[in-house]
Amino acid sequence: MKLLNNIKLPVLIILGSIILISCKDEPKKEETAQQCLSEKEISELQPLKITNDKVVRSLRLNGVVAYNPNAVVNYVSLVGGIITNTYFTLGDKVEKNQVLAEIKSTELNGIEAEIKQLRANIEVAKRQLQSTQSFYDDGIASEKELIAAKSEKENLESDLEKLRTNLQLYSASPEKGVFQIKAPRSGFVVDNKIAAGMQIGAEGDPLFTISDLDEVWINVNIYATDIDAVAEGMPVSIKTSSYPDKTFEGKIDRISNVLEPEANVLKARIVLENKQLFLKPGLRVEAIVKNKTEEKAPHIPAKAVVFSNNAYYTVLLEDRCTPRISQVQILSQDEDSFYIKEGLVEGDQIVTNNTLLLFESSASL
Repeated sequence: MKLLNNIKLPVLIILGSIILISCKDEPKKEETAQQCLSEKEISELQPLKITNDKVVRSLRLNGVVAYNPNAVVNYVSLVGGIITNTYFTLGDKVEKNQVLAEIKSTELNGIEAEIKQLRANIEVAKRQLQSTQSFYDDGIASEKELIAAKSEKENLESDLEKLRTNLQLYSASPEKGVFQIKAPRSGFVVDNKIAAGMQIGAEGDPLFTISDLDEVWINVNIYATDIDAVAEGMPVSIKTSSYPDKTFEGKIDRISNVLEPEANVLKARIVLENKQLFLKPGLRVEAIVKNKTEEKAPHIPAKAVVFSNNAYYTVLLEDRCTPRISQVQILSQDEDSFYIKEGLVEGDQIVTNNTLLLFESSASL
């Protein structure tokens, strides 16, 4: 038994050595062949062949929406008195002839009393004319007396008509004993300086301003360092945080020739249509001025660029099997595209869809 055991041990050692040697000599399995992208997968990446385009340098200007002062109605009261009621607030939409406020005025009582007196005088003048006409027919009164009687009656009727016109002009309401202020046009109240209990004078400062807001102005500031980069007629894109997905297109309509001393800026005006009333007076916006130059550079959409670790990257498609990350330097950019200074050349093909996903997958390898 001891002999058998003595034999078994060396045999086991030899067999173990043979197995170990055979394992070492066994050839390694070939690595899995690299999988390339299919035509469909490449199509989904929306590859773009880069071209050199004229560089458009974008300048961002801060601005505020304002109503067009040339398309407004400023209401000035024709009578003095005390505002007893108001029926509108700043920003309200009003219709033409809508009652906006009422004024208690002593002028109304005076006009009403004068009208009553004129009506009485006209009745007297009518009877006088009838009497004179009868005397004239009987040969007692002269033609001159008849003409004078007719003239007296006509003058009194003319004065009465003037007072009635004034009441209509002032929108008087004798039943309430007040003058009614009515909207002279339809639109929006963009400025308001009256309130109940306020004393006003005749033909003083405007009480309120109405504008239709179908067209608005964007007043922007141009700093002294950017004066040479902005000119009248330049196209402008207007962006606002209130509508992050909307861009309003316009152009520089006018630039002031005088710097405002306190802010050291030039004021520029952009005129925009506002049929849908998205742009409200007082709304702060950003105006992006596009200045086209003669310089050319690779031009790519913003969705093709990945920003990571304070650097910009794109994904190059050199062939189907080896997408390659390329760091780029930005020459200029606008709201939806970049001009490249370094890292890409005309003719390169880049990924424009799922760029971030492909970038992260390649970076993790």
